[in-house]
Amino acid sequence: MHQNLAAQPPYVAMFVEEARLGSMLRSPNVAEVHDFVHDRGNYYMVLEWIDGVDLGTWIRWHVGKGEQTRWELVAAVAVGILRGLAAAHERTGPDGEPMPVVHRDVSPHNVLLTNRGMVKLIDFGLGLANDRAQETTEPGIVKGKMSYLAPEIVAGQRPLPASDQFACGSVLWEALVGRKLFDGATDYEVYTRLRDCIVPPLRPMRPDVPQPFVQIIQRALSSNADQRFPSAREMARQIGTTLKKVQLRKDLHTVLSKSVADARQGMGLGPRTGDPSSATPVAQIVADDTPRIELAPRVETPPAGTSVSALEKLRGLRHRLPSFFGRKRG
Repeated sequence: MHQNLAAQPPYVAMFVEEARLGSMLRSPNVAEVHDFVHDRGNYYMVLEWIDGVDLGTWIRWHVGKGEQTRWELVAAVAVGILRGLAAAHERTGPDGEPMPVVHRDVSPHNVLLTNRGMVKLIDFGLGLANDRAQETTEPGIVKGKMSYLAPEIVAGQRPLPASDQFACGSVLWEALVGRKLFDGATDYEVYTRLRDCIVPPLRPMRPDVPQPFVQIIQRALSSNADQRFPSAREMARQIGTTLKKVQLRKDLHTVLSKSVADARQGMGLGPRTGDPSSATPVAQIVADDTPRIELAPRVETPPAGTSVSALEKLRGLRHRLPSFFGRKRG
């Protein structure tokens, strides 16, 4: 852990929880946690070494080249993400009783694409599990990268496995279009767009994407959690069925593997991506070397005519929901 964050109990708790859950989940699509060490006030996590690139960098590489991602590769990545989520959502305890884990931070930078064409879901530090020793989320606080929060979370409800589905749908939309589905100049704008859940039609921007795959993404992005898929595994199954109906000349793992290698070479990436601020919000939280737990103050309903530019613009993991969020516009 960053030494400054190691002095902040909430972040230590998240780091420990990531190690605990990561060591329990067994899936080829979840990065393995091998060990955890606490030594003289420092915390270390020993993780599986993964050669590759994160999905956000892969998307950015395509945008930089002025080309669109292949929908078949995006679909293959989706299956990997969803299988990783299924391992978390279907987790059981020693007695066989369900003990699901909600990831809460599904985003392009928490999805790794390996040089072998595999997909690895990482960072369960924000994972919500019933057997967690202590929940560090305070009332009125939501956790996760803002642009990928589900509408029910914005409305102040408890995160659900279906909330991870929504985040996955948002990631897939971004991978196909090349920009975030929900974005804005301020946190307020992002929250408003998430709350209203207005999803632009995907087909006009990507007419090459088969309608069944478009419909799957649209269903995952339903504003009502009950209208999404019954499980991440079922969503993955339907994407797999869509891929089987397409006559593919090459194995998608092989094609994705080459694409990852090309991205690394094209962006001049060595053993590390060189973009830590994209992989973790630490650089934003510790922008001036002073750890901040809250990125936005509690805000009451602003008077008429108040500019939202005064609201905090920093993005991070923890966001305080002002009292007016979650309401529909009149």
